[in-house]
Amino acid sequence: MSVPCITVQYPTVGSTLTSVRGSYVVRAVIGSGEFGAVYECIGPFDQIYAVKMVRPANRPYAEVQAEWAREVQRLFSLRHPNVVYIYDSFEQGHLCYLALERCDHALKDMLGTPMQEGLVIEISRQLLAAVQFLHDNDVVHDDLHAGNVLITHNDRPTVKISDFGISHELRGMPAVRPNVVHHAIMAPEILATGNTSRQSDLYQVGLLLYWMLTGEPAIHLDVPYQELVRQVAEGEPRKRAEALGIPLGHLIAKMLRRREAFRYSSAREVWADLRELPAWRQRHLFPAK
Repeated sequence: MSVPCITVQYPTVGSTLTSVRGSYVVRAVIGSGEFGAVYECIGPFDQIYAVKMVRPANRPYAEVQAEWAREVQRLFSLRHPNVVYIYDSFEQGHLCYLALERCDHALKDMLGTPMQEGLVIEISRQLLAAVQFLHDNDVVHDDLHAGNVLITHNDRPTVKISDFGISHELRGMPAVRPNVVHHAIMAPEILATGNTSRQSDLYQVGLLLYWMLTGEPAIHLDVPYQELVRQVAEGEPRKRAEALGIPLGHLIAKMLRRREAFRYSSAREVWADLRELPAWRQRHLFPAK
């Protein structure tokens, strides 16, 4: 028996989205991808929101709705200063939405030129704090790329992890088998066993640290998939980090080791080493408050 096709109408600038908590008027499209889009909206009490739509992408409605419900549940349960804040969730016209806090931009907009070590460490400090919080709550994010790390600027940058669409609950298990993995940030264990763990998140954070520090990705990305696999399998990211020949490079290299057992055991352990580096101990860029 064929499944009936549901026609949906995506929001456009000027569209109004309605929830029991109020209305959201679309002002702009912030970003769009295969599985979702994010809109800047004026919502209840004239506050600015980032409203995320879970894109159907030719998937069954029940599957899309279940993914949306999982992300909503995780965001409402995972309250942390470095996890993006969710205000509302609703459905309209067979599309599923989340109303989130509006951040200034994604980390990817800051990449391309080397950052000062002090800035790398401050962003990493907040990112690691969020990752430790997730892991303490038995959640593996699995999708820590520069588009999912959001930044708000005040007297110093504030980091917010977003997009829990493919995250998993460990439920006491050491590893899980993800349904989707972003090829550019896949950890070596994905290739070896098909599983991810807390150490997989640390590997992805290590890739971000390298990119922030050098201005270049640790994996050459504009290559065929098999070449991506070769780089990861042969430990090219770790070798590039070691070749920097500086203490921060060696720390990143430890995060990028091929075998999970030889990486850091926790985000807390990574920070214990990061905070001993001169760029943090001297605190020229971000003095202690």
